[in-house]
Amino acid sequence: MKRTIWVISLFLLAMTAGCTSSASLKADPQQRVSAVAEETNAKKQERLARQERLELLLAQGDIAARDGKIEYAFYLLLNAETLDPSDDRAVVRAGNLHRTLGNRDMAIKAWRTALQRNPSNGPVHESLGFLLLETGNYGESVQVFEQAILLATEKKRAMIGLGLACEKRRDFARALNIYETALRADSDSVELLTYRARTLMNLGRLNDSKSVINSIINEPIQATWIVRGDLFAIDGDYASALSAYLEVLSEEWAYQRLGEQALRQTQFEHALRFFRQASAASPKFFPDAENGTAVALEKLRQK
Repeated sequence: MKRTIWVISLFLLAMTAGCTSSASLKADPQQRVSAVAEETNAKKQERLARQERLELLLAQGDIAARDGKIEYAFYLLLNAETLDPSDDRAVVRAGNLHRTLGNRDMAIKAWRTALQRNPSNGPVHESLGFLLLETGNYGESVQVFEQAILLATEKKRAMIGLGLACEKRRDFARALNIYETALRADSDSVELLTYRARTLMNLGRLNDSKSVINSIINEPIQATWIVRGDLFAIDGDYASALSAYLEVLSEEWAYQRLGEQALRQTQFEHALRFFRQASAASPKFFPDAENGTAVALEKLRQK
């Protein structure tokens, strides 16, 4: 009997313990939810504080760059980059600063890093494309501009960049198609019309090129005058060509370009004269003109 009472007592004790344990289990999840909520809120507040700090650093960096405090601007951008290495904005700004300072390799590196983080940033694709074009990386610039066109809302600059890259690769047919496509959205663009005329000229469609260049009624850009001069030179009207070149080129470079055009047209006597005039007009040694003179003399000897 005593054993039975002892067993029942143990059973009741176990049940009590079980009930206590059960009550404890019921309380633990609530505590855990509360703890998780507090931890989540703390992390949220920390994230918001970090974001505010990041925005402040970027704004201060912009102000420093605008005020010409370049070293301080880089310092602020470095802090922003350290604060959130996944954000692309600090490294984009660093690339912009390097580009302004003429550090082209550093700018390219920065923008490539930015695009690894945010591949959908169309303006950075466009900036990188023009810098690659400037540094002679024509093949890669084509790929970058193609991506920029896919991503950009305003596509004109990226299309111009792609057209220029195609011209550099002597893919004039594609360049022409790009310029003509862009002109559908901006038919009065002097830049697009000029590049279209130049591409037509390089394709040998001289009459079409003249028609386009003569249709430009707004303020011409530098390339407009050069294309006009090239067309005059191809026709052998060197006086008009020189006049067009002198609108935008120094005297020595105007004669140099005239000599190059005459050389292409196998007008070696004219080419020799123009190269010598370029050399004479230059205030210092002009190696391009001297090289042109040597080539023209060699061509004349071979006649």
